Amino acid sequence: MAVTHYYYGNRARKPVTSSLGAENKSLNPTGFLQALAMKFALEEINNSSTLLPGESLGYEVYDTCLNPLVILHPVLLFLARNGTEDVEVSCNMTAYKTRVLAVIGPSSTEVATVTMRLFSTFLIPQISYSVTADIFSDKSIYPAFYRTVPSDKKQVDGMVTLMTFFQWNWIAAVASEDNYGETALRQFSSSGMASGICIAYEGLIPTYLSSSETSIVIEDILDRIEQTDVKVVLVFASLTQSIALFKEVIMRNMTRVWIGSASWVLSQSILSLPGIERVGTVIGFFPSSHTVLGFDSFIRDIILQTHDDFQGIALEPDKIPIILDPLTALHAHSVYTAVYAVAYALHKLLNCTNLNCNKKESNIYAWKLLEEVKKVDFSIFNTSFKFDSNGNPNTGYDIVTHSMSGLGFTKIGSYNKEMALNSTLINWGTPLNAVPESQCSGNCLKGQVKRVKGTHSCCFDCIDCQEGMFQSSGDEYQCQPCPAGQWSNARSTSCSNPTYMYLQWSDITVIFLLLLSFVLLCFVLGAIILFFRNKHSPLVRAAGGHMCSFALMSLLVVNLSIILFIGKPADVVCQLQQPLPAMGFTCCLSMLSIKALQVMLVTDFKDVPTKYIQWLKTKGTLAFMMFGIVTQGIFCTWFILSAPSLYQNEQVTFLYKYLKCEVPNVFCFFLMFGYNGVLALISFMLNCVAQAPAGQYNLARDITFSSLAYLLIWIVFVPVYAEVTDGKQLLLQMAVTLVSSFGIMLGYFAPKCYILLFKPEMAGEEYFKIYNN
Repeated sequence: MAVTHYYYGNRARKPVTSSLGAENKSLNPTGFLQALAMKFALEEINNSSTLLPGESLGYEVYDTCLNPLVILHPVLLFLARNGTEDVEVSCNMTAYKTRVLAVIGPSSTEVATVTMRLFSTFLIPQISYSVTADIFSDKSIYPAFYRTVPSDKKQVDGMVTLMTFFQWNWIAAVASEDNYGETALRQFSSSGMASGICIAYEGLIPTYLSSSETSIVIEDILDRIEQTDVKVVLVFASLTQSIALFKEVIMRNMTRVWIGSASWVLSQSILSLPGIERVGTVIGFFPSSHTVLGFDSFIRDIILQTHDDFQGIALEPDKIPIILDPLTALHAHSVYTAVYAVAYALHKLLNCTNLNCNKKESNIYAWKLLEEVKKVDFSIFNTSFKFDSNGNPNTGYDIVTHSMSGLGFTKIGSYNKEMALNSTLINWGTPLNAVPESQCSGNCLKGQVKRVKGTHSCCFDCIDCQEGMFQSSGDEYQCQPCPAGQWSNARSTSCSNPTYMYLQWSDITVIFLLLLSFVLLCFVLGAIILFFRNKHSPLVRAAGGHMCSFALMSLLVVNLSIILFIGKPADVVCQLQQPLPAMGFTCCLSMLSIKALQVMLVTDFKDVPTKYIQWLKTKGTLAFMMFGIVTQGIFCTWFILSAPSLYQNEQVTFLYKYLKCEVPNVFCFFLMFGYNGVLALISFMLNCVAQAPAGQYNLARDITFSSLAYLLIWIVFVPVYAEVTDGKQLLLQMAVTLVSSFGIMLGYFAPKCYILLFKPEMAGEEYFKIYNN
């Protein structure tokens, strides 16, 4: 890894010695390539006639050896007053000109932690091309730190988005036991938990143990991953620990979906591991990269010939293919961008045009350059580049997957606050290439809530929301009660206002009953007219005279009362629905009862004085009728007064309800219709054995048949009514009302109408004298 600092002005670049060559037998190909990328960018800038015209940049390159102690010497040298090797500290540092204006690097978090506080104290802009730890986004601690790769926070957000997309909420996480891994793991735990992702197991790979001791730790980590039965493993580890992890994974033939961080996912050291293709599916995030035009030729020239700045260097033969590998070249663009960020900041600071630079001051200070670095906004790789207020770039991540063709990976998407993904490019290694599932519990159905089992929120039972409760979209763990006036079925996601149904006029059965009612209406009206026209005939006087008309009018009311059962009911309708037909039948049956008593007296009790029979036919009839009607009136009034409002204080516990007038007082209901049954029974019992004298019309027979018909119909009605519900009850009562009315008409009035119409000679006095005397 290299740290570079810059001079500016018309001065020669200073040759330096470096530990990148023969003296260091473990040359890092990626670090070497990044150093060359710096050199390539600087030469481009110095050769440009428009970026810094008339000016050139000098540089020094230092190898940190990934050791914070090694970097201390060059850092202190950078901080020295320009022209000296002494570091001065004063209360006012605005006029303090450091030896360098800017620093590029370093690439590791551990080294950056040491350098950043020092550079931030002197406000020397430091731009890293590889450090991603989110802690450095805090400008109150690191005001001079910037980077050309996105922070781990964005990478973590992308990983959470990816897992949410594939509905993976039961995973294991492995991190290196260092600042990089532990910080990223904490961030993922926090973001993942907020998105419903549970970490079944967290494992840390030490960075301070020997290879054999590290292997033992990794074996234990993999054992625990297998015990948790997760199918997805997040690996947020440094490269060395990642290599050790996957060597053990390959030895075990362990297959999982591995979610990788930028630190290792596209490392040649990982991709070249023998058997790496057997570990399953690897999906990773890597900072969005671009090809640096001309850099490939530049590298080859460096390798083929000795360059002034790397004099004496002898590259190991086995390292050359790695350096030339296009995969390694992916690490060049972030370094290239960092150098250009400093150049564009200098372009503004030096008031440069495309022709020359117009410096207003002879001394250029690092803190002034820092102010321009904050504001840089330039185009590179055909895209706009700038830093946000936290020093992070506006770039995102490429989403890649390992493949066996081409470069060893395939780009499948990108993430920069939002994810774009082509999941069809992923080889899952499953039947039909189905996406592996990694859930402690399956997704609950709509209308179900989660009942957590144990300590993980991702492990749960799915519980149905009961009737009157619903599963709110904002609450996955508790059913909510429906608001007042609404209801829901079991396993609902919302509540609804109830739907009320009622007997419709268009119902086919209703239409049939209405036609039957019309026939009865015509029958009754015809009888009324016929009886009125023949009101003085012996037949009509024997049948009851004006009381027959009253009974027929009562049946007319009964017939019309069936319309109270049709349509949407209201309070007034419900108050009259039962009392009206009950009262109508009472008026008719009272007339039949008094008539039955009269017939019994004149046929079976011939010794009863005539004056008593005459009184019974006049004042007695009126008294008996009034008594019957008043008694029924009491029952009906009681029923009406006990009927509550149809919608009053109704607690909604249903979605659908058949709206009908309920019987509020069952006892009163039976009193009303039971009373009519008693009247019919009296009529039947009084005349069932009565015999008319020879040659006289048998009036007892008509009374018996009509009262018997009424009794039988209503006796059948009671048990059937108890068995049916809702609209069928209404239809049944309508039908019984009409049929029992027909029974009375056919049994008592029809024979008399027949005689009046077709046998008028039989309506004479000789056939009815026993009833009219």
